[in-house]
Parts: sequence; structure tokens; C-alpha cells
Amino acid sequence: MVKSGLATMLLTWTQVIGAELKQCGTTSSYCPAESSCCASRYSPSTYGCEVPIGNLANVSAGCGDGLPAGDTLCCKMGPGNPPSSTLPNVLIIGDSVSIGYTSLANSNVPKRLASVAQVQHGPWDVSDGGAGDTAVGVACLDRWLVTQAQQPVKWDLITFNFGLHDLTNTTHCEQLYKDQLTNITQRLLALDTKLLYVTTTPYMPLRTQGNVVVEDMNTIASDLMAEYNIPVLDLYKPVTDTCGEVYTSCSICRRDPCSYHYNAEGMDSQAAIVATEVQRLLGLDAVTV
Repeated sequence: MVKSGLATMLLTWTQVIGAELKQCGTTSSYCPAESSCCASRYSPSTYGCEVPIGNLANVSAGCGDGLPAGDTLCCKMGPGNPPSSTLPNVLIIGDSVSIGYTSLANSNVPKRLASVAQVQHGPWDVSDGGAGDTAVGVACLDRWLVTQAQQPVKWDLITFNFGLHDLTNTTHCEQLYKDQLTNITQRLLALDTKLLYVTTTPYMPLRTQGNVVVEDMNTIASDLMAEYNIPVLDLYKPVTDTCGEVYTSCSICRRDPCSYHYNAEGMDSQAAIVATEVQRLLGLDAVTV
């Protein structure tokens, strides 16, 4: 049933290039003609695009954040800026941790690489959970690969991560995580661009209770990436190198006790790691990161 649901998604929602577009209010955001603009609280334009989800909500019920009941989902917009015509275009797909090192860090990835690459986040979100769980990724991926104005982009590199919104460690949900991440990975591979998977950072409120769901998902994701020869950047270990294998408080956490997010020091450190690897994979001239 899971595979059938994912296959249905691929058949029922395809990216349309060159079609008539619908402007969302008076904003710079648009949706494809066959879609509708919808209210998206955390999108900077306050709009997203509605997509059909079919039976995917039933398939993913009880796992991770899950999808809303109904036949449609309001997907956040893709990156806010048009693609660069002079620099490599880099897309970072991920949750609020990736928003931290892409948008919120004092020395974030776009700033660090500004002279050699244009780096944007998918979805266009600077204050929420970003890409959410893998079910949302399956439903909304096509919307994040084009800009908010529906401009197609030939991405030179895409980094991606899913995990912190998929925190359900039943056998069914971990298998669904693998199936949905496989769906996303195969669709990204079809773009013929360089890819980089970024591991999920720790979530100690569960780890300290003996729940290793984040660690399980990192193993699942890393094994999957190995099957497709996609490089993996480890952001989990730098955190535990600083904070300890199991911890409740740490100097780089935004809150005490630690939760999902990091303070300026933590976000800057993650931005430096990601920027260095992006620079390496693209073979860019050395810049200070």
C-alpha cells in the first residue's frame, strides 16, 4: 500500500513549466494554473500552492507530523529569489535546523558563499519547520524546486535532510520513512544535479529516555544514500563532539534543557561545516568560511 500511495503521488502531481500562472494576491508569489493559491502562515508572502495528496495522508497516518485530513495540502513556496545567471545555484532542503544555518545564523551559508554561489532554502520559510516530514516532502517537493514565481532552476547542487519531523520509531513508521525518503531521493536524482544528504541533528529529550529514533533514521538515510552513491554530510557528530554522546544541557543549544534548536554559536558552526562541504563538492575557489 505504501508503494502504491507514493506511485500515485508521482502520477498525480507533476511539475508544469511554461503553463499559465496564477498570481497570489498582489504578491510576488504564483502558483501553476492547475493549482490554487492558499494561505501559508510561515511563507514570507503568506501564500503557498495547493497540491493533491490523494491517499498519501492515509498511508502516513500516525507517523511523524503526518498530513492533514482531506485531499489537498498547502505547500509552502519555493525559494524567494530568481536563479543566478552568473553563479552556481544551490538549494538547501530541510527543516528548521537548516533554516537556522541558511537564514538565521550570523554567518550563514548564503553569506559565507555569497561571492561564489547563490544559496537558497526550500521551502521559502524563515521561521517554521521548513520542509517538515517526509510525507510533506513527497507531496511538496516539486513546489520547492522552482522559485516562488514558478521559475525553473537548473540547480548545481541540492542538499537535503528529513528526520526531526519523522520521530516515530515503530517498525511501520521507520519503513515508511525509508520509502518516502527513497521517493524524494529518486526524484532529486532525476534532476541530474549534484546531491548531498545532511544527517539529522540530535534530539536529546528522546535520546536521554533511551529512544534512538533519530539515530535509527540517520542509519536508514545513510544506508539509502550509499545505495545511490550520494555523499553524506554528518551534522549529528559535530553536535555530540561538543555536547557529549548523551546530554541535557550544552553551550550551543538555544534552550536549557536542549531541544531541537541551536543558538548563534551552534548555527554558525553548522553553517561553516555545510558551506565548506558545498564549496568542496562544487569545486569552488577557496573562500573563508
